[in-house]
Amino acid sequence: MDLHSLARQWFLGARRIELQKLAIELGISRATAYRWAGSAEQLVAEVLASLVDETFADIAGKTQSVGCDRVLEVLEQGMRFTHGFQPLKKFLQNNPYQGLKTLTTRQGPVQGRIIAHLEQLLNAEVDAGYMRLVVAPGVMAFALTRIVESFLYADLITGDEPDIDNAVKILQLMLRQDDAGKVAGN
Repeated sequence: MDLHSLARQWFLGARRIELQKLAIELGISRATAYRWAGSAEQLVAEVLASLVDETFADIAGKTQSVGCDRVLEVLEQGMRFTHGFQPLKKFLQNNPYQGLKTLTTRQGPVQGRIIAHLEQLLNAEVDAGYMRLVVAPGVMAFALTRIVESFLYADLITGDEPDIDNAVKILQLMLRQDDAGKVAGN
């Protein structure tokens, strides 16, 4: 087993990621673990980013809709999965500041992966002729991600409860606008 795999196993088991303990379990030196991972925070970020990759691919692969409906379905299912994902809840409960930083800033790989996946999805739907956007797909992917983060992590940002239903309504408004500002069909 490698360092990333073991860290992922620990994260999914809601266990704290500590490089020294991971190194001991793997039978490697602490220095080697730090050389491979950088830091425990970087390793957690990479584990989360790999979970984003898998979850996004799984959800997008199961959607049958097209255009705006497909993008909305992927976003809503992703938010609902994330909101109920117990290892992430435990991580955020134990590390709220680090967790928010890891998930929602450009310093870590998580937000970048989400934006990249959304941009790819938006490009595919636009290229297939299923939807139009008033801004570039990359800009829309960034805006959608920030809306999702704001509502999904509201408890950490503002102290309010996460509100997926209202997030979906706002995302729908953002995605269903065509060049003239009218609601676009699929």
